[in-house]
Amino acid sequence: MAHSSALQTWDVHAHHLPESAIALMGHGVAAVGLDTVDGIRDSITVNGMPVGATVQQLADSRGLVAATERSGIDRRVVSPPPFTYRYWDDPGTTLRLHRLLNDATASLVATHPDRFVGLATVPLQDNDLAIGELRRAREELGLAGLTFGTNVAGGNIADEIRRPVLAAAAESDTPILVHPDFIPNPRWGTHYLINLLGMPVDTAIAMANLAFSGRFADYPGLRFCFLHGGGAAPYLFGRWDRGWRVRTETKADIDQPPSTQLQTVFCDSLTHSPQALAYLVEVMGADRVVIGTDAPFDVEDSEPLASLDAAPRLTEEDRVTIRSISPLAWLYGPVSDSSPGV
Repeated sequence: MAHSSALQTWDVHAHHLPESAIALMGHGVAAVGLDTVDGIRDSITVNGMPVGATVQQLADSRGLVAATERSGIDRRVVSPPPFTYRYWDDPGTTLRLHRLLNDATASLVATHPDRFVGLATVPLQDNDLAIGELRRAREELGLAGLTFGTNVAGGNIADEIRRPVLAAAAESDTPILVHPDFIPNPRWGTHYLINLLGMPVDTAIAMANLAFSGRFADYPGLRFCFLHGGGAAPYLFGRWDRGWRVRTETKADIDQPPSTQLQTVFCDSLTHSPQALAYLVEVMGADRVVIGTDAPFDVEDSEPLASLDAAPRLTEEDRVTIRSISPLAWLYGPVSDSSPGV
């Protein structure tokens, strides 16, 4: 491993959106638009609810570079925001949007190759379209991985019908960033609970289904990264294992406890709590925690290095691993001195 002074600091959780995409998302169960919010023009809304960013914040490459520098980040992994998944829509309509998004991400990366790495989005509601766009994104556009939403038209990433997409990702050694989707639910329809509560819960649902279904074991080389500190999942690992020991139905697809299925699972650091981050590192290990900021949304962590320093009980080796080693291991596999960014 190279000396820590030579290592780059990575953020795997940041977003980019071209302005032209807004016009393609003004319909359906998550209608995207622009409005003036608290005096700020061109604020993005979903079903009239502000999402905490303007279209310029997400689209302007110079602003994205400046924000990256201000946060102390050297390399940033960018992906489209979650309201662009739109798995509930007509597959062809979603594909047209996703191709536009992937082209824009590739253009940003080509313009700033030393700053950004890009992830592709694909229409998971149609296996053939998803696999075709995965191949185009990887082989033609040079994007480094995929981003998946957690709610696939009311289903899960782990569902049997989606095996072909997971197999294609595994075959092409494509890492997957799992971001909770932006689907309205009346039980968290107020107080911005769709983000503050719904997203962490939906992340736990996705991870649990992948673990109990045996998908992690089925594709042992497939590397997943779950955002917002893994959502509620890390706090529930003990409960999952207890259930596996005492409930017959939990053993239908796995012959080992679910917590043992997580060797290729990473979580980002976006907990907004030093104590929660320290617990996450204790549960997952520093080698499977990466920095995530959620830039440029209002709920972002704009000082991720300070947040990492504030987490108790972490060693300096832990912090170096989280900043620089773990993100490379998720993106590219086991890290050596010759890995990109080392």
